[in-house]
Amino acid sequence: MAASQNSSGKTYRAGIIGLTGIGQSPPRTNLWATRHPQPHSHASAYAAHPRTEVVAVCELVPELLDQYERNWGAAARYNDYRAMLEKENLDLLSVVTSDHLHAQMVVDAAVAGVPGIYCEKPLATTLADADRMLAAVEQNGTKICVNHGRRWDPFWRQAESIIEDGRIGSLTRIGAHLGGDRAMLFRNGTHLIDTVCMFADAAPDWLIGSMEEGYEDRTEYRGDGGHDPSTDPGASAYLHFTNGVRAHIEISQKTLVNLELDLLCTNGRIRISNTEAIVYLVSEAFPYEVTSRPIGGTADYTSGTVNAVDEMIGLIENGGESVSNGREALHSLEIMIAIMRSQAKGVEKIHWPLARDDNA
Repeated sequence: MAASQNSSGKTYRAGIIGLTGIGQSPPRTNLWATRHPQPHSHASAYAAHPRTEVVAVCELVPELLDQYERNWGAAARYNDYRAMLEKENLDLLSVVTSDHLHAQMVVDAAVAGVPGIYCEKPLATTLADADRMLAAVEQNGTKICVNHGRRWDPFWRQAESIIEDGRIGSLTRIGAHLGGDRAMLFRNGTHLIDTVCMFADAAPDWLIGSMEEGYEDRTEYRGDGGHDPSTDPGASAYLHFTNGVRAHIEISQKTLVNLELDLLCTNGRIRISNTEAIVYLVSEAFPYEVTSRPIGGTADYTSGTVNAVDEMIGLIENGGESVSNGREALHSLEIMIAIMRSQAKGVEKIHWPLARDDNA
């Protein structure tokens, strides 16, 4: 959904919890080399949308509050998010804190009556936290979007539409790779895993997984909120979905910097990364010929982050569920948890539904 589709009507009061990085950074040019500068952070997306105004921000570091005011203008300042929820009558709330801190903030915001919550990924770091988050938003009628941004990004959605339209046959296999020193299972691996789930378009069924070498004892999240890569290692997995699609996932800090998917269909293939997408078509008769072409343009793509804000407004006004709702985000978290459980059981096959316990 493009921002222009919700260009008139009520102005929505937004708040942001957490002002590091994607909380308030300016439009970025260095994320995707083929595109014009785009709003990437929550603050920049709200500033770009014609129907939102950030009225309050919450952050423990005073310098970041000062930085927000210099970059984006005045807003009420808080160091206690509960006080912000109590006083500001927010329509929209962005939760942009460390991975393991999302849960209570989302629960409190839902109970406080905030209509729309834009939560950073991953949804949570334990299944127990995720379950109580989803229970809170569902019980209170709250709309939640989880920032797995490729679900709103036209660059990635165009590849999805080619598969959905059947132009290259049915999707059967996915190869997925994330590399570089920030290839961390929970911090950025969740982006790769969610994109796999987006294309597979089904629930996970079973999985075989293992952690990066040297982290074989990692059976639960021990990260520091996404700062130090050594606290959040990569992993490998072979994943089967309920519709028969299978995926091979590699997240490794020991490989080149890259995020790429190879989408293998019955009559063709799409290779897509953050900077290019190529479709391969196979002729139907022998001798088989393969032709290839780039798909889509570049500079005119709209910001996925602005599209997410626009979608939230549409959901509040018209109902429905986000393309990146809490249940979709739960699939990605369950896959990450299942990888660690498989490792703990000697790289054993893990089946869904996953058992719940207090620690996971």
